[in-house]
Amino acid sequence: MGERKLCYGCMERTEFTDGVCPRCGYYENSPSDPSFIIPGTQLHNRYIVGVVLSVNGEGITYLAYDQSTDCKVKLREYMPHNLCSRVADSPTVRVIPLRLAQYKALMAEFTELYKSLAKLRGQVHICTVVDLFAENNTTYVVDEYIESVRLIDYLKDNAGELTWNQFSQMLPLLMTTLSLLHNSGVIHRAISPNTIYVTEKDELVLTAFSTAAARTENTELECELYNGYAAPEQYAANTRQGTWTDIYAVCAVLYRVLTGSMPPSAISRMENDNLVAPYVMNPNVPKHISNIIMQGMHLNGDARIQSVTKLVTDLFDENVMDYDIPYNGYNISQDSSNSGYAENNYETYDNQEYPDYDTGYSEDYSYDDYDSDTNSKYNQEKAGAIDRLKVPIIVGIVLLLIMLIAVFVFASSMFDDDGSTSSTAAVSTTTTMTSETQEATTEAETGDSIMPNLVGKNYENQKVQYSSWITFDVEEVYNDNYNAGIICWQEYEAGESFDSSKSVKIQVSKGPATIEIPSYSNTLYSTYCAELDELGVPYTVSYVATSSYTNNVVVKVTKTKNDVDETELAAGDTIDMNDGYSLIVYYAYNPPATTAVTTAATMEETEVVETEATTTAAAEESVAETAAPAEEEAEN
Repeated sequence: MGERKLCYGCMERTEFTDGVCPRCGYYENSPSDPSFIIPGTQLHNRYIVGVVLSVNGEGITYLAYDQSTDCKVKLREYMPHNLCSRVADSPTVRVIPLRLAQYKALMAEFTELYKSLAKLRGQVHICTVVDLFAENNTTYVVDEYIESVRLIDYLKDNAGELTWNQFSQMLPLLMTTLSLLHNSGVIHRAISPNTIYVTEKDELVLTAFSTAAARTENTELECELYNGYAAPEQYAANTRQGTWTDIYAVCAVLYRVLTGSMPPSAISRMENDNLVAPYVMNPNVPKHISNIIMQGMHLNGDARIQSVTKLVTDLFDENVMDYDIPYNGYNISQDSSNSGYAENNYETYDNQEYPDYDTGYSEDYSYDDYDSDTNSKYNQEKAGAIDRLKVPIIVGIVLLLIMLIAVFVFASSMFDDDGSTSSTAAVSTTTTMTSETQEATTEAETGDSIMPNLVGKNYENQKVQYSSWITFDVEEVYNDNYNAGIICWQEYEAGESFDSSKSVKIQVSKGPATIEIPSYSNTLYSTYCAELDELGVPYTVSYVATSSYTNNVVVKVTKTKNDVDETELAAGDTIDMNDGYSLIVYYAYNPPATTAVTTAATMEETEVVETEATTTAAAEESVAETAAPAEEEAEN
């Protein structure tokens, strides 16, 4: 018998025949791509690296062999190729100097993602994280290897589609996994038939986790999206993403599984929505399932099903949507007058501009045969090259405009109103413009980093993520478009050069600027103040000595600016917090009868505000002893 060696193509020990593995056909002397780790390289004194399984803008996944457990594993290497490169004939990664801060920040995000997944070990049905280590100037993640096939290949072996009865038996495990991930703050963003695998037990396993930057257009990393399954918000970096982003993808997968057809890409639907209801495509699809899929694939994220729990409840309750639902104002019905196509009246995204995208959609659905992980590198490199040229082109245009303005000013200043030359003015103007040009050029040349997109993201999360890179100069403002704690403006646009040694100005939302006054009828002032706290409205409290209201119940609410011009407000009135208003909440105080000098009628009519005394000295002393602690407690 010949020598049995470890094959780097299948990670099995085998006898090579003329240098070829009889199991997988791997040729042991095949040349290696210099951007990948050379097969046979040992990492962490434990793992032997094999062939490349997939590549995207964030890193590379290899088949590997764990010598400690004597089994094959998957090894994921953080290596964003637009921020770093491989040292020749070495596994070491060389970071581009001007991209070092970005590289470190995104590597920290990559590490945190897999730490979160490791904490869910045994609870979710994913490729379990078994190791995480730093080496060669980068980070590696080791996942268990599960014998399985891609869902897209499983479908091809089953006539291209499954019935709802068949797939509903496989779905619960996947949905439970996704719910647990969401509860842990992990959004997948790449759920598709290419990233869901089917085991020998017909169980669905979720794979291909990446950071948000690798799954969103126009971010720091070259993006990898699965057209037809990526939600519309993933095509614009300044659009909110969340659990509803994965809901879109899950419903798109359901669409593909039940109809045998890949849905059109979200970006193409934004221009011309030709998404056909599943039960129109395949009459065997239950109508209520079809309706839920259409709702889950709504282009507007706010109108979509928001949680996995809600989606599962609706899918498995036939009474939820067992009728034709209006979809943006039109019924989804199999009407021969419209050839079975749903009418289009979809809401457009305000202030969103989408460029022309190649949708990857064709009538024969050939995209299903496309392996996004292994075949998208060329397109990503092409797109990345264009993105990298944007900044110098813009800077060049700006400098050209400045020079043209300088020439124009110079020419016009050569002559006074009487036609005489003014060489002194011309020289002065030219000198000034030249100085401005040099200053602009210097500023462009000194930028050492590219600004990530921050708008729409949680400030506390971004502060932690970029703590070693960006110093934020924060201004808190009210903003109707962003919730409290969300960044609503940044000094530099995403993709723009900036000097990371200087602070970057951002604005963080304090909550909506327009506040509707809550009802305070028969409400304890402590309860009402809690509502104002939740709304983020500044206020003070005071009391009114009256027997017409129950003790501690809100009597009235006023607004004031700089403690002048009080105006009483009714429930439902609105105020603009950007106008500098604060509220005063007045509550009832019923002083003891034995200490009151004024009559009951007088007590009903008299207001006692802060330090103003309208009762006798005895009543004032009693009020101060009992009411002041209540005010102090409310303000705290």
